[in-house]
Amino acid sequence: MAPATLLAQRWLPGIDTMLGQVRTLFVGIVLAWPVFGLWGLAQASGRTAAVGAAAALLFPAWIVVGYRRQDFPAWSWIGEGACVCLIAAACNRGATIGLIFAWISFRSLYGGLHEKYLAGSVLCGLAVVSVLVFGSELGDAVPLLFTALLLLGVNHALARGCIARDRSAYRRRAMASVGSGLVAATTRAEAMSVTMRAALRMDRAVSAALIFKIAGPALRVAAVTGQVGAGVPDWVTELARLPDAVRAELRPDGYAIIEGAAAAEAAEVLRLPRRDVMAVAPLTAHGAVFGMLVLTLDRRPAGDLSDAMVTLADGAALSLDQLLSRTRLSIVVDNSPDALILAAEAGSIRVVNPAACTLLGCQDAELIGRNLWSLVHRDDVATLLGADSPRTAVPCRIRGRDDAGWLEVEAQLKHVTEHDGSRSIVFTARDVSERHRLELELRHAQKLESVGRLAAGIAHEINTPIQFIGDNLRFLESAFADLDRLCAAYRELVAAGPDAAGFEATRRKIDDVATEIDMEFVMEEVPAAISQTLEGVGRVANIVRAMKAFGHPGTEEKVPSDLNGAIRNTLIVAANEIKYVADVEADLGDLPPVCCHVGDINQVVLNLVVNAAHAIGSADRGRGTISVRTRLDDDGYAVIEVADTGTGVPPEIADRLFDPFFTTKEVGSGTGQGLPLVRNLVTDRHGGTIDFTSTVGEGTVFTVRLPVGGTGDPRHGDMAEAVV
Repeated sequence: MAPATLLAQRWLPGIDTMLGQVRTLFVGIVLAWPVFGLWGLAQASGRTAAVGAAAALLFPAWIVVGYRRQDFPAWSWIGEGACVCLIAAACNRGATIGLIFAWISFRSLYGGLHEKYLAGSVLCGLAVVSVLVFGSELGDAVPLLFTALLLLGVNHALARGCIARDRSAYRRRAMASVGSGLVAATTRAEAMSVTMRAALRMDRAVSAALIFKIAGPALRVAAVTGQVGAGVPDWVTELARLPDAVRAELRPDGYAIIEGAAAAEAAEVLRLPRRDVMAVAPLTAHGAVFGMLVLTLDRRPAGDLSDAMVTLADGAALSLDQLLSRTRLSIVVDNSPDALILAAEAGSIRVVNPAACTLLGCQDAELIGRNLWSLVHRDDVATLLGADSPRTAVPCRIRGRDDAGWLEVEAQLKHVTEHDGSRSIVFTARDVSERHRLELELRHAQKLESVGRLAAGIAHEINTPIQFIGDNLRFLESAFADLDRLCAAYRELVAAGPDAAGFEATRRKIDDVATEIDMEFVMEEVPAAISQTLEGVGRVANIVRAMKAFGHPGTEEKVPSDLNGAIRNTLIVAANEIKYVADVEADLGDLPPVCCHVGDINQVVLNLVVNAAHAIGSADRGRGTISVRTRLDDDGYAVIEVADTGTGVPPEIADRLFDPFFTTKEVGSGTGQGLPLVRNLVTDRHGGTIDFTSTVGEGTVFTVRLPVGGTGDPRHGDMAEAVV
């Protein structure tokens, strides 16, 4: 070591650590103060100057003593503060302020948190003395005190950080001989090779080093180096055959060194050349022994190998376990059907798995380095970042290239801290395009199934107006024929001309025809028949329009819709299912256009209304009432209420009402899919809520709340939403 280095270590203690270097820097600043600040003492006179000069000499001397000892007693804050006061009494305040800040910066690097409380008290005392004794302005003293306290806290944190860093550096140096090699190892074979080389260099007496893997009752050679027999690398033996002294130490932090007969016995079991000494240390991970490190020695080692060997075995075990975990994790990640992306906190992509490349249609080289958010639809970024929980999968759209279509996925986003302290983002995406297609088809099929169940009733609803339309048209046909006869008689009258005899005869014929066809009746009933026919046509048209609106598959994009109009159409479709058991009271309030999948809302209302009709029928109390109400609540949600006067829901089954396949109807009458579908459409598809209140024997009220803007936030003004 160079003389300059030895001299520095002698006079500058702790300089080989970060904290020592920082302390050395600040002690230099403190000791430089007299060069610039002592001339202020020249302005003082008499006793004040003498006391100030003594304090100015005592203060740096004490600082040097404490620095050399690398420690200051807690009470020294008080003495040092007194010296600062004496110096301030004899010196100008500018120099004193510089001294105070240099002193605080240095001294806050020593001592624990409790000393900092004492230091803060001393600083507060200095501020009080400055105001009361030296006449400083309070407006000047308070900011300086605040700055000093802030500096005290910052440098204390700096010291804690330096101590943590120095402690970590010391630990790294302790394992530097093998740690760097184990860290650099990318495979278990490399890690075992590093361990073997380090083991051979542990002592000159070491002739061979081996790593054995314990697999149940078996003991298998995993790695070997040095002087061993020809068959050792492939040798498998039984763990129970080892000497008791060895098996007893196969535990965490165990270590055994055996000699003589025990060493010969172990060598025979392990098929090793006979040696005088053998050392064994277990390889442990998570408190379990999975192998052992064995050294054969020609003689007893010069020093104690226990600490070195246990440290080496622990480091090797840790590295082997991590490499095994890394290999297993790599297998899981590479074979995961979900897309996995690791990105920096700023969004730069670091790692992608094969599933991500397949999903996005890109090579990994195209994705590495790109910004994660460039893959996500801009309308979905806020939804993804605002997920309630990192375990909550949210629907969003992604794509790998700008010219590609958007893919529907369920994604999860989680911020993690890596071993180096850097923050990263783990992005997981699952392709749900096919699932959503099937769900859409299923919903449409369920809607058509509902229409099919109501088909007979709808046919009856159409048949009634069609019948009186037909009757009226047949009446009009007959009336038209009678009027044609009357018109023919009038044509004869015109043809008869002025001949009085012919005119009179034709006139009598006209009177006879008018009497025969009952002209007054025809003129009275024809307008009524036409009006009734038009009314019937209107009723049929309304039913057809309602069926058309109800059965329309809709789109995957939510659009602003007339919720009240959709409810009216649904009530028309379900009319025949309801009218025999209940009267419908519709109280539809003023609603703004609600951004929704209107076909889904049709299905929700239909299921609730039909269930209400069935509940009233089951009550067997005669004709009931179904009330359908809409309103806008105080939170800005569109509310749909469907109330019935049916049987009510017993409390013991209330919590199961939305469970799939749960039904209170007889076998063959219900599938238990209606209310689960309603909940799925309301909560998952629209971000709304559904709840109910019920009184047994009186009825039930289902309440559906939908965000007007189409998102979980009812005030959301942007109607664009993520594809789900």
